[in-house]
Amino acid sequence: MQGIIEANFTTMPKENIIVMFVGIAGLIILITVVIFFLVKKLGVRNIGSIQLEHRGLSTEHSMNNETKDADDACRRQMRQITDNIKIHISNIFAGMAICPIARLTISSVILKPLFASVGNNHFTTELMPERYEAYRVRIFEMIKDEYVALASFSKEVQCAREALPSWEIMKDQFSECVNVWLKRISREVMQCCEKKILVYRKYLAQFLAAKDEYRAGIVREVIEKNDKYIVVLKTRI
Repeated sequence: MQGIIEANFTTMPKENIIVMFVGIAGLIILITVVIFFLVKKLGVRNIGSIQLEHRGLSTEHSMNNETKDADDACRRQMRQITDNIKIHISNIFAGMAICPIARLTISSVILKPLFASVGNNHFTTELMPERYEAYRVRIFEMIKDEYVALASFSKEVQCAREALPSWEIMKDQFSECVNVWLKRISREVMQCCEKKILVYRKYLAQFLAAKDEYRAGIVREVIEKNDKYIVVLKTRI
């Protein structure tokens, strides 16, 4: 036996219909009150904050990508600058009748400390006044070690030409070579700082427009830091 239950409002007493609709209305009011309470208690207005944070992270990511592009371009240019120093080194030995084997290898050997410095890429630290001289001496000493080893080897090679001059004879010319390299590197780092400042200022305006004071404050600090780098680097070039 199967029973069928039908809700027929026309056959229901008016009182029951009123009670049912009052109950439904009460349930709706109760749900509304609960939602309002949760919104106020849990701060659902934070949804807007979450959206703001997401937008801020996205903008920050774009800014970091642009400054990274500037840093990458700077490193490429510094490698090119270092490679070009070979010409400067070659000119030092142009008038010397030294062993061809030594002349073929000397530039590459002497450039090793310079390329290592480019790879480490701590120039905004090492070029500052409190560390510059120690950094320069360290590079100069590494070049000395490379040259002394090469000069010693050149004396043992059977060659009709002269061996490499001693370090004492060559050290002043290599010192000038290091000065030229540091000057060119300083110029490139300074130009990189200038490019990054333009990027930071562009995104600072976006953070301010979004009322993102936290990120705006960080960007102001890095702009100030790069401005200080530029002031010092101008004295190097």
